[in-house]
Amino acid sequence: MPRLLGNDYSVYAIVDQPLFATDAGGLAGFVRAMGAPGDRNLVSFYFDAGLAYKGPFGRKGDTVGIGFGYAQIGTAARLLDRDTATFTGTAFPVRSRETVLEITYQYAVDALPWLQLQPDFQYITAPGGGILNPNAPGQKIGSAGSSA
Repeated sequence: MPRLLGNDYSVYAIVDQPLFATDAGGLAGFVRAMGAPGDRNLVSFYFDAGLAYKGPFGRKGDTVGIGFGYAQIGTAARLLDRDTATFTGTAFPVRSRETVLEITYQYAVDALPWLQLQPDFQYITAPGGGILNPNAPGQKIGSAGSSA
């Protein structure tokens, strides 16, 4: 039977700050961080940061952005992965961390002020912290890029 742990908590901080303004918009940045006990949470540390520029190319309604994120898998989940490998006697990946890089552009359609188009590109390393690939036993899922 799993052991129940009390006193769970997390601590986080957020900074969201305009950096400079222009006639068309300006540049803003953000930083977020979170920490939690790794013996009772899947993610023990998370950090992300990014920049958004409103008004690129003189287009007041458009925004271009870039962001980065990092998540660290907690110790309990990593130990479970190690125990699973030992118990089953098979190669089993140990989850550790996931990172993501995102680039996006929000385009305001001038003829239809209620419509915005937003292509988005993300590149993720170690998805899920390095989870098991169901199509390749004993191996982690590889890095992945996606766009929408």
